[in-house]
Amino acid sequence: MNDSLELIKKIHTGIDETCYASILANWSKMKIDGYEIAERLFDLVSSGVSEEAAAEICEIDHEEAKALLDEYGKKYCNITDNDLFYDRLFTKVDYFDACERVIKNKETDVYFSLNSFYRSKRLSKDVRHINAFVLDFDFYKIDKFKDKTPGEFYKVIKEKLPFNPTAVVDSGRGLYVIYSFKHCSYHMTKLYESIMKFFFDQFDKYGMDPLAQLVTQVIRIPGTINSKSGRTVSIIEMNDTDYKIQDFAHFLPWTVNEVKEYKNLKVTKKYSKIIKKKITKKKNHFKPYFEDFKKLIMIRNKSNNYCTEGYREQLLYLLQDKACQMGYSSSEAVDMALELNEFFNKPMTANEVKQQCKPSGDRRVRKIDTIITKLSINIEEQKQMKVLKKRWLKKSEYAKRKNKHPLLNRTKAQMKRLERRKNVLWLKVEEKLNNSAIARKLGIDRGTVIADLKYIKNNPSEFIKKLEVYLQELEEYSKKKVFTLKELYQDQLAMLEFLLSGYKLLEKIRRQESADYG
Repeated sequence: MNDSLELIKKIHTGIDETCYASILANWSKMKIDGYEIAERLFDLVSSGVSEEAAAEICEIDHEEAKALLDEYGKKYCNITDNDLFYDRLFTKVDYFDACERVIKNKETDVYFSLNSFYRSKRLSKDVRHINAFVLDFDFYKIDKFKDKTPGEFYKVIKEKLPFNPTAVVDSGRGLYVIYSFKHCSYHMTKLYESIMKFFFDQFDKYGMDPLAQLVTQVIRIPGTINSKSGRTVSIIEMNDTDYKIQDFAHFLPWTVNEVKEYKNLKVTKKYSKIIKKKITKKKNHFKPYFEDFKKLIMIRNKSNNYCTEGYREQLLYLLQDKACQMGYSSSEAVDMALELNEFFNKPMTANEVKQQCKPSGDRRVRKIDTIITKLSINIEEQKQMKVLKKRWLKKSEYAKRKNKHPLLNRTKAQMKRLERRKNVLWLKVEEKLNNSAIARKLGIDRGTVIADLKYIKNNPSEFIKKLEVYLQELEEYSKKKVFTLKELYQDQLAMLEFLLSGYKLLEKIRRQESADYG
């Protein structure tokens, strides 16, 4: 037992109270400490004796008796199927105590973790201290070695091992070769995995388990029983070693400097490849940017509301920068800047454009929002742009376009409002109804009727023109084949009825205007 516990302590030399180490077992089948006392306590309590009295009879503390009864009940009085393996993670003292109990009781199929963890979960993302490599040989699966004992198999591979192992363990069927080293940080996980891959490449033909290379790896606790063979897990050899993980790094095919050079070369190639792909796709999309820069100059030329100093340089710089980013050469970008420069009220000289507006070589992708901010493009100006506009403005315009009737070029709200005002005026002029009656007939508020009549009275020419244009568009639309294919039959009737009553209303308004004029 001493050697078994010593090996575990050697592997976990760096563990402290802030770390957790794991024991994997079928906890429902493990014996508890003080089993006889717990069984006597249970018998006493079952016969009607109180917990306090039972604790006094067994000469133990009441809290201890309560804990023993609770654990006994969970393990031996649960009728559900508890035949499951799961991890329990312990801090330093509890971990070594638990391992000692497991070894002492010669439990069956119990495993311990080689490495320790930040939290009470055995997950690779929570690894804290990396402590050891284990080479897990299932040599009995290889025909050549299946008749050998673990000790005999160790003699076969001993000369092929790179270093003297910390421990060699008979796992009950296979063999563990353990290399313990000074614990290192989880930052060494990649190195750990690379070294494990090296070991596997070297010993694959000897039956090394490819699945036993995880940083969360567990192995059987020496002194416990392997249920598959019925044999005890035992230590064949144990050596006093003092390794560091870096001692194993020289087995890898590349040096640190070679790896850095390779990574830099790989990143450079990848970056250049991506840029090349993007250039071929983006070059054709530069024209809208050029048109927007030109449009901005024309707008501000009219208003004269800009500072000549610095504004021209900034705009031409951003134009060239965007052109280079989208695939044009520096000379092509300069030519475009010179062309755009001619649209300013006060153009710069060609030399100034070439010297003062030259883009930087970093080719950073400048967002549209950055260009808008640098040129102080306001909302009204953005509305006249194609691409130089805020995302929310683009979405707003898209929503408006989407809501418009594709052939009448009006939103549903605009069409509904114009039809309502036409109906209000028709009922007022033709049927001579008062405002309340109109509201009841159309199913709208009286206030809406008053507001519509007020608008028509204050803007008669605008209303007549809008109605006339809408009726003409509607008439043209009704003659097209798409009218009968796309619109519902009820909507077709409503539109035709509106067309008829609308023209009647226009005719009546014109007659009224002629009478007033005459």
